[in-house]
Amino acid sequence: MSGQLVPLPGRQEKKQSRSAPHPLARTVGALLRHHRELKGWTQRDAVNAVPAMGSVPTLSRYETGNQLQDPDRVEVFLRACGASPAVRTEAAQCLRRITHSPAWANPSDVVAEPLAGLFALEATARSIRTYQENVIPGMLQTRGYAKALMSDFSRAQPDEERQRMYSGLVDRRLLIRLQRQTLLDEEHAPEYEALVGEPALMMEVGGRAVLREQLRQFYSFSENRPNIHIRVLLGKALSQGSALHTSMTLITPHDDSVSRAVYLETRNRSGELLVEDADIEMFQASLDDLWTRALDKGESMKVLEHYIGRLHD
Repeated sequence: MSGQLVPLPGRQEKKQSRSAPHPLARTVGALLRHHRELKGWTQRDAVNAVPAMGSVPTLSRYETGNQLQDPDRVEVFLRACGASPAVRTEAAQCLRRITHSPAWANPSDVVAEPLAGLFALEATARSIRTYQENVIPGMLQTRGYAKALMSDFSRAQPDEERQRMYSGLVDRRLLIRLQRQTLLDEEHAPEYEALVGEPALMMEVGGRAVLREQLRQFYSFSENRPNIHIRVLLGKALSQGSALHTSMTLITPHDDSVSRAVYLETRNRSGELLVEDADIEMFQASLDDLWTRALDKGESMKVLEHYIGRLHD
């Protein structure tokens, strides 16, 4: 089963032998934990600072989604942690949707941008493997490249009013994306595997200078960051068989009792989160197949050097 939503962590209780928290409850829990840790609080510190949470065991159950989460208590806690209004709105909407259906839709402006919720999912990950056929993965984008992508979407709107509306959201969405990237700098950062199609290296998003800066950073990540693994799929490798989706990410959590998730991204739109085992296995198989077709690290870096060289003035 899948749902249209701000991408959020979790799985559904399909098999009676493997009960698990509601996906959206796990999402709210991930947001609570993430913002508590940003504040530098232990669970004991947090309960002392926010007595409304009650006790350490209660907070622990809230963070795992194993207890019914009271909206007022969640709002008070997130506000005390300094969470933005967008994050607090996201949490409130998740809690409202829990009582309705496992298929979710989020109509808000910034929250509908998938990256805010996806951050919560990635923050609990042991490993992340992503495939992007036409653009550089969001987690590895430069500010200039990310802003150019978002601005292109704003300009593509059919009338001036919508163009102004989306243009006004660019800076806020950009902030969410850049905050998300700090996950890879943390001490216990996940292993991040990025499969990138050759078309992404050629599309001059934002112009030659922006793409050059982006590819140089991409190269630096591959060369200097041991937890980041970048592999390029040349055009001939892509022609051997199409991927199941042009933008897909497999997230594997630290907790082995919690299922993996697959996130399918539609650029600048809400994403689709897959939590059923059969769906996950299918997309993992596609990602594994693409990985076997990709160049190794050394060859991928040579291709990056080639495309950087083409962009010299």
